Amino acid sequence: MDIEKRSSARLAFRAKAYIHWDNHDIEGEVENVSVDGAFVTVASRMHVNDVVALTINGTPTIGINAKVVRLTNTGLGLRFEKTLHF
Repeated sequence: MDIEKRSSARLAFRAKAYIHWDNHDIEGEVENVSVDGAFVTVASRMHVNDVVALTINGTPTIGINAKVVRLTNTGLGLRFEKTLHF
């Protein structure tokens, strides 16, 4: 059984993502976003609890601090340090 752990609704949202992690800049794509997190498709392998800075292209968000909370074969789930206000 898969229990939904999210506390806020996700919005399908496609945009280029830039992740700054461990002195590297990694390009990916945001697949969905909510007020407290996002799922980003990336080729780089990070670890759960790694802290990154996320910039979403075409939005006023620059360098959102986030923690990796989930890993999949195609990307990673991030939880934002601060809740976003749309």
